[in-house]
Amino acid sequence: MTQHHLTKSNFKLGCDCPFKLKYYKAKYPSTLQDNEMLEFFAEGGFMVEAIAHAVMLQRNPAATFEETFTHGRYSARVDGWEIDGKLATLTEIKAKSVESGDPAQFFGTNGEILGNWREYLLDITFQVMVARAANPGLQITPKLCMVNKTKPSNIEAIYAKIDLLDDDADRSKPRAVFTGDAKALAADHFLEFIDCTEVVELLMPEVVESAAMLLDFMDGRRPDVTPALTANPCKKCEFRGAHLSPNGFNECWGETPPIGAHVIDLPHGIRGKELGAAVTAMLDRRDYELANIPDAVIEGGKSYGPPRRHHVQTLRTNKPVQAPELVEVLRGLEYPLHFIDFEASRIPVPYLPGMKPYEQVAFQFSCHTLASPDATELQHSQWLNLRDVYPNNEFVRELRNAIGDRGTVLVWSHYEKSTLRGVRRQLRERGLLDASLAAWFQSVVGPLAGPDEKEKDMPEGPRLVDMLELSKRYFCHPKMGGSHSIKKVLDSIWSEASELWSHPWFRQYYKAGENGEPIDPYQTLVRAETTNLLAETSEDDGEGGGVTNGVGAMRAYQDLIYGTKRGNEAHREQLAIDLYRYCGLDTAAMVMIWKYWLTPRT
Repeated sequence: MTQHHLTKSNFKLGCDCPFKLKYYKAKYPSTLQDNEMLEFFAEGGFMVEAIAHAVMLQRNPAATFEETFTHGRYSARVDGWEIDGKLATLTEIKAKSVESGDPAQFFGTNGEILGNWREYLLDITFQVMVARAANPGLQITPKLCMVNKTKPSNIEAIYAKIDLLDDDADRSKPRAVFTGDAKALAADHFLEFIDCTEVVELLMPEVVESAAMLLDFMDGRRPDVTPALTANPCKKCEFRGAHLSPNGFNECWGETPPIGAHVIDLPHGIRGKELGAAVTAMLDRRDYELANIPDAVIEGGKSYGPPRRHHVQTLRTNKPVQAPELVEVLRGLEYPLHFIDFEASRIPVPYLPGMKPYEQVAFQFSCHTLASPDATELQHSQWLNLRDVYPNNEFVRELRNAIGDRGTVLVWSHYEKSTLRGVRRQLRERGLLDASLAAWFQSVVGPLAGPDEKEKDMPEGPRLVDMLELSKRYFCHPKMGGSHSIKKVLDSIWSEASELWSHPWFRQYYKAGENGEPIDPYQTLVRAETTNLLAETSEDDGEGGGVTNGVGAMRAYQDLIYGTKRGNEAHREQLAIDLYRYCGLDTAAMVMIWKYWLTPRT
C-alpha cells in the first residue's frame, strides 16, 4: 500500500475538505489545473516575495528562503528562515493586505480566531509543527509577512525594479528578485512582520490532530469520515464540472443534476433559516433538483427574489423569461448610449511616491457608442496602457473623450462604478480633481462620500445604468444556468438570435461549428496560449467572480507588463491584440444583448 506524505499545501487542502485531498492525491482533474502561476501574477505575489526577501536580507544577510523541512511523513517548505543561536524565525510571505502589525486582528470580540484568518494561521502552524520536529532544541518564532495597505512609500517605481528569473527547475513559479536599492527599500517599506506566536500555540493541538487524521484518512484507516454534502462549500468545489473525468464531485454526491439545475446552485446562495431548512430537507431525502424547491422560500428579499424566481421558472419550463418592464427601461434611455467595460489592477506595490499599496489602476477600456435610436454606425473607442507607468490620469482623459458629458453610460456589474470612484479618490488626493472633472465624475458615479458616509452607500450618477442588474431583475434563459455573467447571457442567446449573425455590427463574431451550430463568440477570438489568461475576464455576475476577483485580463496585463517575457516585443504585441479583442467583445456583447432584449419574439 502506498504511504502518503503530507505537505503544507496538502494539509491546507485537507483542512478545507479531506475528499479534495483524496482526489488531488489521485490526480483527478480539477478546474484549478495549472492555475498556480496565474494566481501568482494576479495577486502580485511575486512582488511581495521580492520585496520581503530584500528587506529580510538587509536585516539579516544570513536569511534563507524556500527551506524544506521534513519529519516522518510530514514536510513543509517555508518562505523565510533565520537562525540566531538557539532562536529561529519562520516567516510566511503572503500578498494579503492588513492595516497594522497587531496580532490582535486575528481575533474577534469573543476571543475566537476570525474565519478569514484561519486558512493562513493553520498554514503557518503546520509549518511550525514540522520545523520544530525537524529542528529540536530551536525556539521558533512564527511571523506572517503581509502588506500594510495604509503605509505609503516614497520610493520611485518599485515595480520596475523587480525581475523574474525562471532559473529553478524545482519551482513551479519564477523567482522574483528586487534589483533596486535594498537599503533604501528596507528603510521605507510597507510590509508588516506579524508575530503569530500566541495564535500558533492556540492552534497547535488542532493542527497536530488534523494532520494525523489526514494521514490516517489517506491510508484508508478512517472509514468514519464521509463527504459532508452541504450547499455553499460544495457549490464551488474545484472537482466539480461536467467536463471532468473522473469527477470528484460526483463521487461524493452520486448522480446529480448538471451545474445550474442542482439545488445548491440557487442564485445568491442558501441564506436564511427558512430557506436553509428547506434545502437541508431536500438534501436529506436526496432530492437535488432545484426545480423542486418550494416557491415560498426562494424570494429572499427584493434583490434576490427575481433572479431566483426566474431561474427556477426556466428550469421548470425550459423557456426564457423576459419581463415586459425590461423593454420599457431600455426605450427610456437617453442617447447617445455608451456601452463601456474597464479592466483594472490592484498591485501591492505603489505606482508613485506617496501612494499606498493596492491602490487601483485602470489599464484598459472599451466603449461602443450608439448616437441615436436610428443610428446605422456602431462607433468604437478603446484604450490600453502598454507602458509600466501610472495610467489613471490618461485613462480618465481618454474615457471622458469617449463618453463625453451626455447620454447614458451602460455597464455590466458594479465594477466600472467602483473603479471610477477609486480613480476619482486618487485624483482628489493628488490635487488633480478640478471642478469640471468633479462634475463629470458625479454625473456618472454619483457624489463623493462625506466624512461620516460610506462610498458604497452613495447613489450612483444619473447617467449610469447597470445591465447586470437589469438582467437579474427582468431576464433569464435556460442555458444561463442561473448565472448572469455577460459570457453566459451572450452564449445563451447567440444560438437563437439569428438576426445578429449577419448584422453588420456583429457578423465578424459569427462562426459555425462542425455541427452547424454557431460558436460562442468568445471562443472565436483568442489564441490557445492566451485563452487561460483571459478565460475569466468577463465572468462577473455579482457573486464574487470575474474581474472583481482579480483574474482574467489582470493576469494577462500582469504578464504583459511584469512577466518573464516583458522584453519580448512580439509576445507583448500579440498579448495586447488579444486584450483589445477581448475587452472590445465585452462591450460588443452588451450591444448584442441590448438588441436581443429589444427584438420582439414569439
